[in-house]
Amino acid sequence: MASLSIAPLKPPPEGEPLGCSPSSTMDTLRPPKPAGATACAASAHHAIRIAPDGAVLVSGSSALHEEGEVFVAHLGLGEVWGAPVASPTPLNVPILRATAAAAGSLHSLLLDRDGAVWSCGAGWEGPLGHGDEATVPVPRRISSLAVAVQSIAAGAAHSLAVCSGGQVYAWGWGRHGQLGHGGRSSVLSPRRVEAVSPPTRAIQAAAGCAHSLLLCSDGSVLQCGRAAACAAAGAKQDEDDDEDEGEDERLARDVLTPRRVEVAPLRVVRLSASGDGSSAEGEGGRCFRWGVWREGEAGAR
Repeated sequence: MASLSIAPLKPPPEGEPLGCSPSSTMDTLRPPKPAGATACAASAHHAIRIAPDGAVLVSGSSALHEEGEVFVAHLGLGEVWGAPVASPTPLNVPILRATAAAAGSLHSLLLDRDGAVWSCGAGWEGPLGHGDEATVPVPRRISSLAVAVQSIAAGAAHSLAVCSGGQVYAWGWGRHGQLGHGGRSSVLSPRRVEAVSPPTRAIQAAAGCAHSLLLCSDGSVLQCGRAAACAAAGAKQDEDDDEDEGEDERLARDVLTPRRVEVAPLRVVRLSASGDGSSAEGEGGRCFRWGVWREGEAGAR
């Protein structure tokens, strides 16, 4: 089925993307898997479920409203504006059989059985990976990502893919260095993160609002992005710590290329992120958390 494409959304004012909230990204902290689902993902406003046969079911809405309608292109049902979808509804993309999903603020990613990545939603700043900023209301395969992918993650407006060979690709919003390319520019198509190269091999990705996490095959963890999220692991970080700083001072502390996080003595088996918070799950279920966790947010302590 041919996907639809319309003109880009008008971007929000300078600063954070619309919908950038404590729980706006997920790969979130393991949302409970609904009965009959093999995988799921959820943002603050929408959910994606994958059935055992690879069919994709979606529900929810977004924080973006206009003239009585809500933005729903990231649900992948063919509409850009409409009413919230209350019940899980199957996508009408017969050739797509998914194995994993990731949910950003206004975009969704799907990984199919062949290792290809599909995307839909708002294209502002490039998180869909199609080389432009157009809105795509039906999942479209990212043709420029011509490698087999094993892990995906969606931030507020950026996307990550880990390939079977351990390489990492990142694209979308880059203001805080969360793409790991060494700068702050947004990227409209998947670009390899050159800092992750042999012998370093990534096996899983997670994304917060404006930061990225990578789990490597040796159990080590890499991170990049907004300074508040990349605070020293284990250190208490308060979201008000830098309120007396100017914007330039805050930006200067961002991490622009992947940097190792010390999570000893854990042997990490899974990463999760939400807002400016990060979590590493070790063998035996022990967890290690860092960054900013707000009251009521999964993982907050």
